[in-house]
Amino acid sequence: MTLPVATKVGGRRLKMSRGITVDSGAADNVMPRQILRKWMKVRPSKASKAGVNYVAANNARIPNEGEVDFDFQTKDGQQHSWLFQVAGVNKVLASVSSLVDTGHVVTFERDDVTGTDLSFITHKNSGRSIKMRRERNIWTIDAFVNEEQDFSRQE
Repeated sequence: MTLPVATKVGGRRLKMSRGITVDSGAADNVMPRQILRKWMKVRPSKASKAGVNYVAANNARIPNEGEVDFDFQTKDGQQHSWLFQVAGVNKVLASVSSLVDTGHVVTFERDDVTGTDLSFITHKNSGRSIKMRRERNIWTIDAFVNEEQDFSRQE
């Protein structure tokens, strides 16, 4: 399976083509190994050591392969670093429960008059907010990475 993972934006940063999907049903923040660069080392996590498996919509078991710190920027240039579990999923998922457990408030909202989506994630301690984008009833964070951290398939 080939994942379209990033497109070049200017000379400084790359936009993740699918962004980060905000998922209220995901147990953990999770990303596929295929989008990691060789220099991004996956380390064992409690879940990978314990043999934890995620369950896909079709009931298939997906083993946890470890964890990685993922640094990204939002559209407005705010820098973030979130912990992600690595597994054989097909896109990057931000777990609402993990976000809440790490001090975030996740708000899904829409303007009743205009129908404009107003959803966002706020970190309670810093007050920084990340705007989410709703497309086909899926909320996504437009995420960017530094050019030297581009995401290509590992060999």
